[in-house]
Amino acid sequence: MPHLMERMVGSGLLWLALVSCILAQASAVQQGYGNPSEASSYGLDLDCGAPGTPEAHICFDPCQNYTLLDEPFRSTENSEEKEGCDDNMSGWYRFAGEGGVRMSETCVQVHRCQTAAPMWLNGTHPALGNGIVNRTACAHWSGNCCLWKTEVLVKACPGGYHVYRLEGTPKCNLRYCTDPSTVENKCEKACRPEEECLARNSTWGCFCRQDLNSSDFHSLQPQLDCGAEEIKVKVDKCLLGGLGLEEEVIAYLRDPNCSSILQTGETNWVSVTSPVQASACRNILERNQTHAIYKNTLSLVSDFIIRDTILNINFQCAYPLDMKVSLQAALKPIVSFLNVSVGGDGEFIVRMALFQDQNYTNPYEGDVAELSVESMLYVGAILEQGDTSRFNLVLRNCYATPTEDKADPVKYFIIRNSCSNQRDSTIHVEENGRSSESRFSVQMFMFAGHYDLVFLHCEIHLCDSLNEQCQPSCSRSQVRSEVPAIDLSRVLDLGPITRRGAQSPGVMNGTPGTAGFLVAWPMVLLTVLLAWLF
Repeated sequence: MPHLMERMVGSGLLWLALVSCILAQASAVQQGYGNPSEASSYGLDLDCGAPGTPEAHICFDPCQNYTLLDEPFRSTENSEEKEGCDDNMSGWYRFAGEGGVRMSETCVQVHRCQTAAPMWLNGTHPALGNGIVNRTACAHWSGNCCLWKTEVLVKACPGGYHVYRLEGTPKCNLRYCTDPSTVENKCEKACRPEEECLARNSTWGCFCRQDLNSSDFHSLQPQLDCGAEEIKVKVDKCLLGGLGLEEEVIAYLRDPNCSSILQTGETNWVSVTSPVQASACRNILERNQTHAIYKNTLSLVSDFIIRDTILNINFQCAYPLDMKVSLQAALKPIVSFLNVSVGGDGEFIVRMALFQDQNYTNPYEGDVAELSVESMLYVGAILEQGDTSRFNLVLRNCYATPTEDKADPVKYFIIRNSCSNQRDSTIHVEENGRSSESRFSVQMFMFAGHYDLVFLHCEIHLCDSLNEQCQPSCSRSQVRSEVPAIDLSRVLDLGPITRRGAQSPGVMNGTPGTAGFLVAWPMVLLTVLLAWLF
């Protein structure tokens, strides 16, 4: 049963009637009877009784006397098959709510608005000031948009709404249907120019406008987001219809596994993301002296099998080369990861890698880093995931061993207690404890004597910059201090690092063969570097 709300204005809006008639009319409306039984429109703005009847001089404004119908099921978008009928309607009515506030002005498909033959208004709605006008309501059935029809009265009211004088329906099952596009804008966010605010399936949202007709490829204006971890390219789906891409759109990159499917809905963008990695989604990586450039192609199709219409969009993202970007750009960098737990602050990720240049933009790639005796090795570490605004990365101890065992008793310290080995003039600590990055360089094989294979290990510490002094203050006494205790759970490992021209390291399952190094360091080296070993 429809929800009824009846309104009555004061006597100042009634005219050509006695006080007794006014009171009688008001009483009738309060009881649910909103108008005389045979009203006509000769009063222009007011509805009066039929001429020649006792009620002929009783008139009222239907904009103030109506039954409110807030029934979303009357929406022409409602395809639920039911057999509702409005044969018992009689009086003035106002439609409201999410189903629409006005009757549809176009032929409605059968089996909509919970009825068999939906009724629509064959004509336009009157404007404010036109008064009460006659219109024809048609019912669609059996391929005829106006198989049944009946006369209705319509009036435009102040406030932007309309009221209708409805006297049942010619047959059953027929029902008066409303246009959901006539509802006031109820979208939570502003719609873009290519969209309009509509209610579909009783839900409000921004949907693509139906009158868009653009065949210009350049009107698409793809949007590109070059993020630190991923690249996202997206296209306005509302503009794809004129290019032969309608309803369902399938998007994919050069690797079809990197794809996305978007159907018609409130989110009118089709987008695909790719990690910022050279090997992901068949990205094409180009490098120059200053930037790493990732290229790919976004393909849009309306049918993944037939592909009768394919739209290709080339895009690229350029990243200034720094330590982190260089590692992402490398196909197989020599790199080590460590997850570090900080009490109360979750788990952070630290990454360390070997580089060939002093700018830390050209990482070593492959399984082994090969250096000449004179070559400098550049080592960089970065706090990659975590609160970098608060925590600084500190390399507490960095040392080389002849095996991959970080606990090997034979160690050559490059950094100890956060300070560099001042006995080795080739060591240069560029940054340590100052930010989320730490960097140092060393002429690796100047200290390794006759040995052609070494492994590098660094113990890291995340320093709370709000409560700790993170940058080390290195004095001569600290350099000569005793060998520190090392927390092996916080050690990052890199290697093997081999001397160029040496015999094959013979690495098997991470264990170096005897061709690459001897069992122990020479006693002479141990004697000279006694302060730094063990």
